[in-house]
Parts: sequence; C-alpha cells; structure tokens
Amino acid sequence: MNTSLLLKLLAPYLAVGLFWCVLSNGWLAILAYHAQILLWSRRHPTKWHGPTQRRMLLLAAPTLVAAPLLYFLLPHITAMELSEWMRAYGLTGMALVIMIPYFGLLHPIIEQVYWSPLRDQTPLAHPCFAGYHVLVLSTLLTPLWTVLCFVLLIAASVLWQYLQKQTRSLWVPIVSHVLADLSIILVAAWLCLQG
Repeated sequence: MNTSLLLKLLAPYLAVGLFWCVLSNGWLAILAYHAQILLWSRRHPTKWHGPTQRRMLLLAAPTLVAAPLLYFLLPHITAMELSEWMRAYGLTGMALVIMIPYFGLLHPIIEQVYWSPLRDQTPLAHPCFAGYHVLVLSTLLTPLWTVLCFVLLIAASVLWQYLQKQTRSLWVPIVSHVLADLSIILVAAWLCLQG
C-alpha cells in the first residue's frame, strides 16, 4: 500500500482523534475531516449519470429504516443521555440546527466522493470507513452496540460500492447515504428536543 493511500485512509482518524476525542468539538471534527478531503481530492472520473430516479430511489429506499429503527433503539443502546452527549460535543442550539443540513445533506456527498475511489483501491477502505465512525459512536453507545454499528457500517460501505458498480453511478450511494445521515441527525435532534 502506498503512503498516499494510507494517509487518505487515516485522514478521518486525525480529525476525529484530535477534535472529537481530545477537544470534544463536533463541528471542528467534521470541518477538519472535510478540509482533509478537499486537500486530498484530485480529479476522479466519477460517473454522475445513472439509473432513473425511480430505480435510484428503490435502490436507496432500504436506508429509510434508519429513522424509525434509531428512534426506538437509541434510548436503549446508549451509555449516556443523548442530549448530554450532544451538549458535551457542542451540538446544541444553533450549532445543532446548522449541523442538520450540513451533516444530513452535504457530508454524505463529500464522503461518498472521497471514499468511492478508496474502496476501489483497497478492501481495507471498508473497515477504515467504519472505524472512524466507531471512534465517535463509542463515546455514546454501549460496547456491544458500538461493535454492531462497526459491522453495519462495514456492510453499508460494501453495499455502496456494490450499488455504484451495478449502476455505474455514484448517485445511488449518495442518495442512500443522504437518507441515512439525514435520518440519524433528525432523529437525534428530535430526541434531544423531547428529552
């Protein structure tokens, strides 16, 4: 494995390790991650045309189960209160309001464009993608659920690669990822408002 590929795989760990784990700042963590993505980005021949809108939505639709599943499970699988966790990482008030469209709409696009070529270069991209999420999730979830999320995130990464290859387009993984992340952030915000 060349050094450039290794550094790209480790980029989110630097951002999350420093800004989430050490400084406890959710915004700085995601912005540092995205800044590294922009730094590492090069022109990559991504095919943006793809399946019809109906087929694209059908392929991405299973992601919609994330919202109701998360809504019912989250209160039972966390090691601490969700609103307390969000507060600890600076994700309340206006910071959370702005994070909803940023994390739910922009982040999945940036992340798919970045990880797509990495997944094609090495199968290690799947656990690397899942692993940095686990650094964040381990601060909220119980150990068992953290491990289960690691496995689910690897599966999601493999699925997104498969969907991209089958449709020869990045749109289906992007739509699927947007539906998942938007569901997650909306449910988290809703649960915080209720709590």
